[in-house]
Amino acid sequence: MRTFSKGIFILFLIISSCSHRLTPTTAKVNYLSSSDGTITMRAIGNGENQQEAITNAEKNSFEVLFFRGLPGSEQKIALIGINETEAKQKYQSYFDKFYNEQRYKTFLLSSIPANNLMNNGRYKSIAVDIKINVTALRKDLEQFNVIRKFGY
Repeated sequence: MRTFSKGIFILFLIISSCSHRLTPTTAKVNYLSSSDGTITMRAIGNGENQQEAITNAEKNSFEVLFFRGLPGSEQKIALIGINETEAKQKYQSYFDKFYNEQRYKTFLLSSIPANNLMNNGRYKSIAVDIKINVTALRKDLEQFNVIRKFGY
């Protein structure tokens, strides 16, 4: 039994050391403005370089819209009304294409760094002003049956 426990522990160490680098996520997204089906927000992103930090901020913005909503905006409630973990499992192919194949960029109207890259320990952080076409994003979610028409 003891050998089995050691084997599991060693396997865990090997797997964890072989895993790819993960950039920590943050939910630091603030509403700036909205008009005609778009929303502009400032998001904080982390990464080992500026481009990685900007990409992380863009993804954080979508995560907030999908699963949390953005207080003070027209999108106060989440676009996807079910649990985040459940939704990512149930609609895994949608989210894989959305993030890994960079489909999310088709909904970005602008992504402008608002400040210089700041050193934050191992990772660097940047604030990015991001404008998203929420109307098109909602229609895409409806088309792929992630949400029902009108978000319900």
